[in-house]
Amino acid sequence: ATQVTMVMLQRVRCIPTILAASLAGRACAVGTVSVSGPKARMFKNGGHPLVFEGAIKRTENVQVGEAVDVLDGAGELIGWGVWNPHSLYRVRMLVPAIERDQLEHRSISEIVRRRLQAAASRRAACCLPSESTTAYRLVNSEGDRLSGLTVDVFGSTAVAISSALWLELRREAVEVALLELAGIETVVWRRSDGRLRTDGWNPPEASGTAEGEADGVGGGGGGEGGGG
Repeated sequence: ATQVTMVMLQRVRCIPTILAASLAGRACAVGTVSVSGPKARMFKNGGHPLVFEGAIKRTENVQVGEAVDVLDGAGELIGWGVWNPHSLYRVRMLVPAIERDQLEHRSISEIVRRRLQAAASRRAACCLPSESTTAYRLVNSEGDRLSGLTVDVFGSTAVAISSALWLELRREAVEVALLELAGIETVVWRRSDGRLRTDGWNPPEASGTAEGEADGVGGGGGGEGGGG
């Protein structure tokens, strides 16, 4: 079953701040995941966005849901992504090394913001939205380098579907980044519970709200939101 939670948020113009430490890139305390030599080719040059357990040779200083650098057998950077030891996908790659302009930091919230803006630009180039079409897919998971996230837009409402633990940990940052996009005034957050459980996520305890009901608040009140 899919649990649905709705968040009615007032449109805000909030640009997440990148922490000074993250600007140092690999100089800060970022964990590393080394992949075995022959298999490293799969992930280089913007290749496969999902690193499975069998491809990993060793790890250092990794933490669940945090950024990690993915290295080849020679210690060269392949890219960076999000670590999850509970998932079949140990690393969901967010940035390949060929995207040099995205390597100056390891801020997951900032890369989410950039990826959403890039996705919106690509749809705009395809005339989406338009006067005749206001319903379209804004984000298609790995296709837009946001593994586990799907976003469909209906008019001024963005429906975000999460199927990865790292997204649950940064839900507010995703919501705020969506609200920065032109035309988006409301975010509805939905969870793919089955996939999330296989990703190591445990559903929150019942708080009196029936499953499937909206538990958000109006934009004029103290709704959820914020940067990350």
